Amino acid sequence: MDNVRVLRLDLVGGSAPGNKVFKLRGSLEQARREGVCRIVSFGGAWSNHLHALAALGAELGLETVGIVRGGERETAMIEDIRCLGMKVVPVSREEYRRRNDSDYLQNLQRQYAPCLVVNEGGANPQGVRGSMEIADLINKLGHDWARVVLPVGTGTTLAGLAAGLDCADELVGVSALKGASDLDQRIAAALANSGLSPRLPWTIVHDYHCGGFARANALLRTFITEFERVQSLKLEPVYTGKMLFAIHSLLASGQWRRDEPVLAIHTGGLQGRRGYPWLS
Repeated sequence: MDNVRVLRLDLVGGSAPGNKVFKLRGSLEQARREGVCRIVSFGGAWSNHLHALAALGAELGLETVGIVRGGERETAMIEDIRCLGMKVVPVSREEYRRRNDSDYLQNLQRQYAPCLVVNEGGANPQGVRGSMEIADLINKLGHDWARVVLPVGTGTTLAGLAAGLDCADELVGVSALKGASDLDQRIAAALANSGLSPRLPWTIVHDYHCGGFARANALLRTFITEFERVQSLKLEPVYTGKMLFAIHSLLASGQWRRDEPVLAIHTGGLQGRRGYPWLS
């Protein structure tokens, strides 16, 4: 992987390092404009999105409410967001599935009024436009890349990069999800809903989910362990570990040429390492 460079977003964002701060800035600015001091959003028991929202809320003096999937499960991440002042509201998986239903969202608006409800993962037009700031950072590096590669969950960050990058031949997302066959359509819809068009070709690689979201099979565990032994760079298995594993595999198999420059985006989330006992 000699021709691969890493953009360290895990070092950017202050109290909320990684790509999440870029996705949340627009929503936080909307709340400020509307005079709203309470933000409600959604996530699992290890949600990087809720962690970033809680940290930014504490920093800006905003109340935050996290609708957390999975009932009463406590994790180190939940402890963090409680300490940061977020009100944690555990709900059943059945209720959580309603997080995009208009009736359910209206009920939340009434229950926590006045408030701004932000989509899970910051997946809204503000999140897409905020992610264009990451594209600006890459454009300012003054380098031409054969590929810019990033891990993908909701696809919001990829949509913003597709709309903003002008220094790469191709944008590649490595899906962290198993069976996310509609991800391409969701990204196209996110661009359209944001009034944006892609400036370069983009594609999603679906073969490196390593068992599904937040799961890590033996191949991924071995890769991360060996990578961290050689490189002075910490990974997490949910997103960035899978992305670098995909890059390594595609180069090793000859599907990607080794002489083509690749930029990989480290999207942060290192606090989630605590959920994997095999990571020291």
